[in-house]
Amino acid sequence: MTGAYDLRRLRRLLLLLPAAARAARSNRGVPLAEAVRLTGARSADQVKEDVDALQSLWVAPGEGESLVDVYLDDGEIQATYAQAFGRPPALSLAEGAVLLAALAPFEEGAGKPARTAARKLRRAIPEPLRPAADRLATGLDVASAPPEPWSGVLQEAIDRRLETAIEYQAVGDAAAEKRVVEPRLLFQREGRWYLAAWNVAKEAEHLFRLDRIVTVEPGARVFGEHKGPPVARYGKGSLYFESGAERDVTLRFRDGAVRLARERFGARVRENADGTVSVSLKVTPGNYLLGVVLGYGGACTVEAPDDVAAQLRARVEELRRLYA
Repeated sequence: MTGAYDLRRLRRLLLLLPAAARAARSNRGVPLAEAVRLTGARSADQVKEDVDALQSLWVAPGEGESLVDVYLDDGEIQATYAQAFGRPPALSLAEGAVLLAALAPFEEGAGKPARTAARKLRRAIPEPLRPAADRLATGLDVASAPPEPWSGVLQEAIDRRLETAIEYQAVGDAAAEKRVVEPRLLFQREGRWYLAAWNVAKEAEHLFRLDRIVTVEPGARVFGEHKGPPVARYGKGSLYFESGAERDVTLRFRDGAVRLARERFGARVRENADGTVSVSLKVTPGNYLLGVVLGYGGACTVEAPDDVAAQLRARVEELRRLYA
């Protein structure tokens, strides 16, 4: 299991996020030394690694904005939430049970914060419903194990770095085909388990659904360092990945969009003398970005770079001709 999925890292981030959110209300961040103390990290470098791992969990454009943006700025950990905090909605019994089940692995070793959260959650459940909530919570396996028959042998091949031959039944193929791979990671996404592995013949990293693997035969060759992009990308909410065409783009907000930009981007907002604000983002220029800008109804524009601003002007002109 990689660092991106380490429960200890998750615990540190769960302690760091609320502290950063409280600091953000005073327009400041959490100093690195304070972050080390709060999370129990070994060093400031470990805190930086935690933040980098969280930043890599990028959200696909089709799924909207990230709920929280955490980053290091001038020696302080900053956290910016997509939406301002308000009164949370009431949870259903099933939702409360899922939260209790998710907290269970942390109650022993995580100390007071996790125990306090679980106690408050149980107290919030009406007394007549508590037995049902406990039964639901104990019946849930939030961190379920990958299914057999192939997960055990594949995990051993991953641990020992053994080149492995698999027979795989791809969608649409009439018969299973043999693939020689360097297995890298088993992970779950949306109820299915996947193997991330380097396809030796095609010299590229591929994903294989465990339920489509027909046979697994570990070989004798021990491979070296893993090839392919960082595995942290598999920790995000979908299997949509960055295109590699991302660029630094600066947006300028005015009028009513200024408040929205401040709420969304917090300390990343740059104030301008004319009352507008600017925000620099790393995004892929194209239809999605242009749609976001146009969605502000003229209160947002592209400040830089010039070629992306020209794309926006061309799109506006195209829409003017279409709807004139």
